[in-house]
Amino acid sequence: MRSKSTLLMAVCALALAIGAYFLGRADQARAPVPMHVAVAGAEAADAVADAAPIGASPPSDKRGMLPPPNTALKSSYAELQARANGGDKDAASRLLRDLDSCRGLRGSQWNNDGASNELTARSTDGMNAAQLRTYQMQLDAMQLRQQRLRDRQTLCAGVDDKLLDTLLPNLAQAARLGDAQARACYLERGPLYDSRSLVRHPESLQAYRNATSALIDSGLAAGDWRVVDLLQQAYRPGSQNLLAGLIGNDPVQHYRYLKLYRLGAEAHRVDQLDQQLTAAAANLSAAQVAQADDWAQSALRDHFKDASTQTTPQGWDACDF
Repeated sequence: MRSKSTLLMAVCALALAIGAYFLGRADQARAPVPMHVAVAGAEAADAVADAAPIGASPPSDKRGMLPPPNTALKSSYAELQARANGGDKDAASRLLRDLDSCRGLRGSQWNNDGASNELTARSTDGMNAAQLRTYQMQLDAMQLRQQRLRDRQTLCAGVDDKLLDTLLPNLAQAARLGDAQARACYLERGPLYDSRSLVRHPESLQAYRNATSALIDSGLAAGDWRVVDLLQQAYRPGSQNLLAGLIGNDPVQHYRYLKLYRLGAEAHRVDQLDQQLTAAAANLSAAQVAQADDWAQSALRDHFKDASTQTTPQGWDACDF
């Protein structure tokens, strides 16, 4: 039998070698049908203006190379913000993700330190070969997590609360410029995505109200299944998220969007969605169901070239950047 120290040294050496290998690889390497019921009081012009950060210009075609990955955000922020305000979708998307990464850095460090301490303190005495292999993979994963944290620390060095306070307006700007994930996140959570910022800037709720109608329209016109799923959930009677609070529960609209979602569903989800449709239709008249079915077929034909809801797997997170 090898001693505990010999086994642990071998395991760690192998884990470091595997980790170096993967880190090395990572470094290479007809007229459209009306799509929704407009939000009361939301004007199209206000939706564009209020969704953008203060001082934003109309969208432009200006493009350019983005700073290299993991460039310190403190040094790249001014350029990225100016380009995002000028309508550069790529810059807006990059800025949003960098800010989001820095906002969550402290929590990630805390969690990773706890998991690492627990893992390295684990005794290998009595482990069989299969258990040692599992331990090796856990050590490898830990090394990769630590490398990603070091990258984030480089990215976020010197980033203060003043910069982090721009996360929400930059989320809205990226959504307005067509970033599908940002649009889904902003529609679902709006200013609640950064509750501390909401407390400091309660006016962001009105900006969300003004922006929502235009974002829904743009998402549906783009054939974005994320928006369809968010709407069918928000319109469902009893739904209480922020989007539901704004557009209101509506059994007819719920059935309409659920039917559209069902038309694009993957085979393994059809049975469950059919059951939901049957339950939703039970509260509607035959005429309402027929009209909604026709609308869904037309919407699918006119707007959804990708007839698959694979971008919204069960349990998907609208704000997973």
